[in-house]
Amino acid sequence: MSQTEDSVPLQDITGESLPKQVLDLLAQPLDPKIVAQRKGGKGQTVSYLEGYQAINQANRIFGYGRWGAEVVGPVAYREVTRTDKRTGETVTHGMYWAVVRVQARGCEPRSDVGCAFAADDSPDAHDTAVKAAVTDAIKRALRQMGDQFGNALYDRTNKVPGENGQGLSDLRAVALALGAQLGFDEASTRQQVAKRAGRPFAELGTADLARIARAMAEALARNQRAA
Repeated sequence: MSQTEDSVPLQDITGESLPKQVLDLLAQPLDPKIVAQRKGGKGQTVSYLEGYQAINQANRIFGYGRWGAEVVGPVAYREVTRTDKRTGETVTHGMYWAVVRVQARGCEPRSDVGCAFAADDSPDAHDTAVKAAVTDAIKRALRQMGDQFGNALYDRTNKVPGENGQGLSDLRAVALALGAQLGFDEASTRQQVAKRAGRPFAELGTADLARIARAMAEALARNQRAA
């Protein structure tokens, strides 16, 4: 069977293999007791793993000292403006995003991008948002290793063609920001993303944008390692 992009490799570049007990743990279903829930768009309930639970899972599965995460490059910032559809009021939020690479002994590195918003313009809010962006990136990188890190909880994405909302807007902003870090202007980023997805940038849903943002984050991580 060929190895897919999201599968867990049996060996890293050093030739070290994941122990059988780790593979067995990764193959198990996620314990529903550690799944949290929150209110999502349109009043729907969204299931997710909290950051500390994802880290607990990594410690339990890989073992203390046998995995780790590092921030690739600086934690970036940009302002995002939104218009409230009900009131017409325009509000500007500060968005942070971070690229994190996760390495578990016996497994190839996984990289992804996470983002978070400052609730207000206070120092504490910005400090919290920076940390939340890093935690989100760790969770997303670990998610590539399977259901023990909540991957199955994301089946909800991309169910509605042309979907919109905060999550979609955030992913578009992240993709454009990653493109800028890779040396592209906004028009070139939109063109490259559309070419990769096979559809216009404006028509892409959350699943497509998340997949492409992850690939861009991995390319940025490779560039950082080669520098």
